[in-house]
Amino acid sequence: MVLEMHAAGPVLLQSLADLCPKLKRLHWKTMRGMQLLPSAWSSILASSSLATSLEALEIDSPPAFPAYGSKPIPATLLELPSLHSLQISVNEDTAPLISAIVDKWQLPSLTSLYLKSSQDPTIRGVLSLISTHGQSLTTLAMDRNTSPDIPLFSLPPLPIQELVYTVYDPEGAAVIPLGSLSTLIVRFDLSASRTLTSQFFATLELLHRLPSDDLTELKDVIVLEESLDTLREPHPINVQGLTKKQRLWAERWRKDKPRLVNRNGVRLFTLVSADGG
Repeated sequence: MVLEMHAAGPVLLQSLADLCPKLKRLHWKTMRGMQLLPSAWSSILASSSLATSLEALEIDSPPAFPAYGSKPIPATLLELPSLHSLQISVNEDTAPLISAIVDKWQLPSLTSLYLKSSQDPTIRGVLSLISTHGQSLTTLAMDRNTSPDIPLFSLPPLPIQELVYTVYDPEGAAVIPLGSLSTLIVRFDLSASRTLTSQFFATLELLHRLPSDDLTELKDVIVLEESLDTLREPHPINVQGLTKKQRLWAERWRKDKPRLVNRNGVRLFTLVSADGG
């Protein structure tokens, strides 16, 4: 349990607000003992010019716990009208802060939300956060520890255009309520012992259930995988050597839209005949 006994965290944030009244970007990552109660976040930001100046907020430190025997101070209402980007840890120990952001914060300009965790995420908190502040989101990102616990079908309908879903779960992709999605960024953990061609088809096998009827605006699927990052041109695959199922998986990605590319925008493969045609 972390006790906020000498109020180092609130003093630091208040000093920062006083010294940098026009601060636009704040990355809060402090040592233990300098953390903030959720109520301190709300009260200090609301009473300073940071409430209107902040455009990007990144909170890596978990909130403090109230001193033993004391009652938690409820968070006050806080409006951050200029904040367009929020990055926050969604571990179980950040649940009180997530709850305060859901219940007490107003984020009318939020367009980018990045959720990460170092352990099991607070799933209810994540979905509440997305549901409450997702009306104007264009980018939603979840790291490799968060995305496996948040299947795509569990998301509410969102206007996002870019989804960073670090570990793709084909079992959760039967329905994706993201009709405006134009870019899907996914990560696969592919075996380094496989040939490049077999890695491609491992990727295609995982993507074959991606529902095209739900994703009519999808233009690019970007695969984050080290073995694919080095491609400078599409990898040729002999179509005659493919099974019927492999051909079916590959045909979808021969069209102009959507494109299957690496992080550098290079198409992952091209199908060729035995004579090179």
